[in-house]
Amino acid sequence: MAELEAEPELLAVVSPTGVPLGAGPRTDVHRDGYWHAVFHCLVVRPGLPARVVLQRRHRAKPTFPGLLDLSATGHLLAGESPSDGVRELREEIGIDVDPEALHPVGVRLLADDTAEGRNRERVHLFFLADDRPLEAFVPGEREVHSVVEAAVGDLLALAGGATGPIPGVEYRPGDGAGPIEIRAADLVDAIDGYWTVALVMAERFAAGHHPIGV
Repeated sequence: MAELEAEPELLAVVSPTGVPLGAGPRTDVHRDGYWHAVFHCLVVRPGLPARVVLQRRHRAKPTFPGLLDLSATGHLLAGESPSDGVRELREEIGIDVDPEALHPVGVRLLADDTAEGRNRERVHLFFLADDRPLEAFVPGEREVHSVVEAAVGDLLALAGGATGPIPGVEYRPGDGAGPIEIRAADLVDAIDGYWTVALVMAERFAAGHHPIGV
């Protein structure tokens, strides 16, 4: 018996201002450059000096393989609200989080050309205050290679043009946690200063202040 084909992943297609325009298969959305809704979340350690948890993207990913990214990122599917993207935290770094625990930071338009095509994203950024040890995260088998913790101040230096290295700690199940060096080339490409703005807001958040937007 022939195997049934998987249903195409239908993304939430929107206007740049967020007006819902329907749904489209992921391949078509990227091929034709439609704006679509995306969920980003950055795990921020409470207190100062501010530290964050990043993911190292799986080396088999078609875009930015092996590079460091925000804690969890992913497309919102047709019919989902921005906070429904909390499922990405479970799928990518193995933690179950109540959507009420997410702190909305703001919305940012990001556009670039990737291996998937013309990527036009309306990104909903959230912060999650979380102090669980790195060893409590479970990188998704096909999504994430490892999780990395680093100081916001050091990451801001890289985002501002320093080449590094800066210190960090990397954890991968089976390999344990250990010190690493992070260079600017290890970060997913910044678009319009996104790394800088997100990290500055994360520093405010860690200090107990409300982020003022991205």
